[in-house]
Amino acid sequence: MNTIKTLIVVGSSVLVGILYILPPIIIKQQFETKQQPFVLNYTVHRDELIYMNRAREIYDGHWPPIDLYFDSQGKTVLNAIPSLIMSLFLTMFNGNVIASYLTATFIFSSLIFFLFFLLSHILFNKSFVWSLLFAYIGILTPIALRILN
Repeated sequence: MNTIKTLIVVGSSVLVGILYILPPIIIKQQFETKQQPFVLNYTVHRDELIYMNRAREIYDGHWPPIDLYFDSQGKTVLNAIPSLIMSLFLTMFNGNVIASYLTATFIFSSLIFFLFFLLSHILFNKSFVWSLLFAYIGILTPIALRILN
């Protein structure tokens, strides 16, 4: 790929990350102008509730993280790696859940866009336009979740 195409892919990747985090940022600013508290509701997604709660446990120094929803707090079979990754973002932002969640969302959505592009670049015989279109459709629509489920 030449430099212009690389810049387009990187710029598109950043654009996708911005599109994912822009709505909560705008809503947060609207609440702050009205002097109302803002709480990021990450429970509307699939696994973020479990990961963020367990990530907070790791950030607070409890390793391995426990399952917060069981009465007996023993070892759990849940994968600790996603929570560990989220706890790294919490560490970067000194425990600020909103900033760490939005940063992780930005980074991972950009990365997934780039992975969709690479996959489609192989599938579509290195066609730049089709690869870019496939990556946008793959990340901005729920089609990937529908295919995998």
